[in-house]
Amino acid sequence: MTRIMVKGFEQVLAEMARVEAHLAQALGSPIPFIDQLGRFLHEAKGKRLRPALAVLFYKLMGARGQRDALLRLAAVLELIHLATLVHDDVIDQAQTRRNQPALHVNSSNQVAVLEGDYLFVQVFQNINDYDKPDRSLIIETVERVLEGELLQESLRGQLPSEAQYDEVVSGKTASLIACACLVDARWGDPDLPEDRQQQVYEAGLLMGRAFQLVDDLLDVFGDETLGKPRWSDLRGGWLTLPMIRLAKRRSDLLPVLLEMKTDESVKTTLQNALDDLKLREAMIERAHTLLERP
Repeated sequence: MTRIMVKGFEQVLAEMARVEAHLAQALGSPIPFIDQLGRFLHEAKGKRLRPALAVLFYKLMGARGQRDALLRLAAVLELIHLATLVHDDVIDQAQTRRNQPALHVNSSNQVAVLEGDYLFVQVFQNINDYDKPDRSLIIETVERVLEGELLQESLRGQLPSEAQYDEVVSGKTASLIACACLVDARWGDPDLPEDRQQQVYEAGLLMGRAFQLVDDLLDVFGDETLGKPRWSDLRGGWLTLPMIRLAKRRSDLLPVLLEMKTDESVKTTLQNALDDLKLREAMIERAHTLLERP
């Protein structure tokens, strides 16, 4: 799968400017808070992983469908992702997003929630003129993302099981990445067989799970220059897979984890324990295993 992710990315980059134009069009408005949303999208620009994967699979599958329709769908996927980030920052009371002030910091929680809602409205408006299979996949994906978010909220402040963690990740992270791979693979090859579609979707789920594992590690060991505030998961009461595994191996640390404190002594204790038990390496190996599945 790693070869699939690398092949053709040079061609993908050439298409991303058009995706950006669709995003700008969706968020162009004289209303100040919507204009603020558009500027945030531009200034706190992220990896654009989901639209990039959409374009990549469109090309890998033959690029037979209408190019502009594909690029509009790629932009829709980024709008879904951005909407969840806006809401997440309010829930977590995160102060920054990609080295920029989070939206609620420059306005209020109420405005930021409405801005996130507006993004979802733009998603549904932009898929209105697509055929039912595309609309259904997007709507079902939004439902899965929100189910994952709601399950995560129900588990905050406690130790999830690994199965519960996997269910959260499959919903809130992996389902959108899988959707990106499948929806535009079908545009690349309108005659793509059902079994091949399922393979593409499952590959996207695996990529999404691997992506989240790496993100979990960056929350603990990452560099602030990446634009992701560290220790936001524990601070927000969410125990990720590295912490779940740590609690199993070091039951004496479970009370520390459930206190959800992130002072320097706690950070050092948890980092040292993760390293001593080689859990960082185990998580990286798990991510590689997911990506290398045939």
